[in-house]
Amino acid sequence: MYKNVFLLALPFFIGFSIFGQTAISGTVVDEAGNPLLGATVLLQNSVIGAVTGTDGSFKISRAPIGDHLLECTSLGYTKEVVPITVQEGNEVRLSIRLLRSAEELDEMVVVGTSKAEQLKEQGFSVAVLETATVKNTNLDINQLLKTVSGVNIRESGGLGSGFDLSLNGLSGNQIRYFIDGVPMERFGSSLTLNNFPPNLVERIEVFKGVVPTTLGADALGGAINITTAYRGKSFLDVSYAYGSFNTHIASVNGQYADKGKGHFFKVSSFYNHSDNDYLMRDVPVFDLELGNNLGTIDIDRFHDDYSSAMVTLEAGVFDKKWADGASIMLTGALNRKNYQHPDNNILRVFGGFRTEGESYLGRINYHKTFHKLHIKAYALLGKVRESVIDTSAFKYNWAGDFIKRDDDDPKGELLERRSFLKLDDIVANSQLTIGYRFNDYGSLGLTLNQNRLKRTGDDIVDPLNRVFEVPNTINKNVVGLSYTYKNIAKGIEITPFLKGYRFKGSIISEGIDGTFTNSAPRFGDLGYGAAIAYARSPKLSFKTSYELAYRIPEAFEILGDGIYITPNPGLGPEQSDNFNFGIRYDTENNNIGLDAETNLFYRNSKNFIRFNPLGPFGEFENLNNVRSIGAEAALLLRYRRFLRLSTNLTYQEITDQTAFDEGLPNINFNSKVPNIPYLFGNAQLGIVPFKPNEKNELSLFWNLRFVQEFFLIWENLGDPNQKNVIPKQFIQDFRVQYTMEEGKYNLALAVNNVFDQLAFDNFSIQRPGRSFNIKLSYFIN
Repeated sequence: MYKNVFLLALPFFIGFSIFGQTAISGTVVDEAGNPLLGATVLLQNSVIGAVTGTDGSFKISRAPIGDHLLECTSLGYTKEVVPITVQEGNEVRLSIRLLRSAEELDEMVVVGTSKAEQLKEQGFSVAVLETATVKNTNLDINQLLKTVSGVNIRESGGLGSGFDLSLNGLSGNQIRYFIDGVPMERFGSSLTLNNFPPNLVERIEVFKGVVPTTLGADALGGAINITTAYRGKSFLDVSYAYGSFNTHIASVNGQYADKGKGHFFKVSSFYNHSDNDYLMRDVPVFDLELGNNLGTIDIDRFHDDYSSAMVTLEAGVFDKKWADGASIMLTGALNRKNYQHPDNNILRVFGGFRTEGESYLGRINYHKTFHKLHIKAYALLGKVRESVIDTSAFKYNWAGDFIKRDDDDPKGELLERRSFLKLDDIVANSQLTIGYRFNDYGSLGLTLNQNRLKRTGDDIVDPLNRVFEVPNTINKNVVGLSYTYKNIAKGIEITPFLKGYRFKGSIISEGIDGTFTNSAPRFGDLGYGAAIAYARSPKLSFKTSYELAYRIPEAFEILGDGIYITPNPGLGPEQSDNFNFGIRYDTENNNIGLDAETNLFYRNSKNFIRFNPLGPFGEFENLNNVRSIGAEAALLLRYRRFLRLSTNLTYQEITDQTAFDEGLPNINFNSKVPNIPYLFGNAQLGIVPFKPNEKNELSLFWNLRFVQEFFLIWENLGDPNQKNVIPKQFIQDFRVQYTMEEGKYNLALAVNNVFDQLAFDNFSIQRPGRSFNIKLSYFIN
């Protein structure tokens, strides 16, 4: 323990011990003597440098002794090379004047380091998706995330269906989701990743295994943070898409910002609908009277339509003395989903079973930088209602036949008694993040996060269902402390951190005999970790990270969801040792760019939480020990704006490492955990064949998705040649996008699953075949 504390504390002392080094400072101005913002000053053939501020000043705090060439560049100006001599104890001061370049630029150039690049330079294993080039295409957020190495998303149907996202072997609630740093875990079914259109998103950050303290999360396997767009700008972004299966996807996103007065008003909204009536092949048909199997048929789904909508209003101020930004947000969202069958099998067919969701959230936001001190805070309060409607007295089969149950038969389509259950959650979440920069090398961060849920329920059809009459409550708190030491001259960044977890709940559960039990689970522990990045050169960098992570079970895992998940009050928190090691090589020469990255990962999880299906129902359970080990590689090749080729491949082995179960040998020891793929990859080719003129552009995209077959049940049970497997998938999509008037008007066409391949996914549920859609969008800024 003392050794671990010493290793974590070592970078703190390093950060405070390196002072008094020789510095290079000065200003960069244009021909008229005006200061230049964002000019890059760099020692030639090194990573040692700085970027000028608003007054044109720069400072390289630590430079090696000797003779050097100092390069200064800025967009639209010619490069200036200045010879300098650095001597021990003598600061070099310069005034550099740049001349305007006579050359015309034919493409956009980003000056300085973008937010995405800053994230990639950290020691955390992180992938960053910027949506600027794809936000007007027909992709949704899940389709974008599937292109990230290490990410696999399994869905149980079409639009609005349940999905399970896996990241380096860990999945489901082990991965946390955020919007602008605010956790989505209790937003309700109306606000999920597969609802959000890319138009509302500026950037998606995918943290693998090790999560920074600023997110305030109890994530076990990683986190995904969606950043919304266009801060402080006036704009209007409208889009509408129509596609196969009567699919409609629309969004309106607009903002008015008055820079002079420093206030803004923003509206974000979307509407989604699909009948999801795609063709099902070889589905079994059962006689409704006797239950005999009548064979198989090909037939369209007839009770699987889905609708969702959201409106968010935000008003606030920016660039004030007391706040860089402050706002009030109000969000209302709802959805309705009809179920054709349970999410984990197709044997039971529904014709009336459905769920409905409503979410009403209010949030206040604030952030401000006071010289070296930065403060960011939010507070959220809301009500989320989830309704489960199982009131039909009819029985259905895949042929669409139905019969009415006997009058004395109380069964619904799914449950033993017909039910209309309403679950009401009161959610409260707040977070305070404080950052303090001591000097050019060291900064300290503190994050305090509180999350509370109170659940009540009422069944207006089944009077015997009283499990949620008494409120159930869950409280969790996460505290994070981090220190970052960054030395640009040495190309190194070290971030050690600590996380404290506290959880308590009050849970009423109903036993098999109908009696109720009150349990009060408690949990508290300390996690820790570190992230280290080293830039060997501007082209080659290494990074490694480790975290002892904890994840507290979610409300529906403990309490059930009123549909398929039965309560398990004894479910305990899970913990994991997460380790990453990655290498990145990035270069560009003669308009050809190459970005290659590989990452090795190791996850050793205890009390691993897994859903154990029992027919259409099931409960979440703890496995003693699960290990995930694997590797991923990604390659991006680009030639100007004409060509962009990207590909990635992931291999992961997730095995049960529990040797004994309740004193007996575990027959699944060293077996792969079922229903999780172990080999998958993506490839995408993007081409801009021609530009009709400077304002219009045509783009073509070809996407390939590969998943190797994997077992639906434990691999060591039964005859391997006769066991159920989820078959290999090789799906190809094609998209074309035409942009007019520099992005003001956009037209996109897409063909998904071009060759109409038969594809199965989570719990071997068949996915849609070939589909078409068209999208129109309008943007003005």
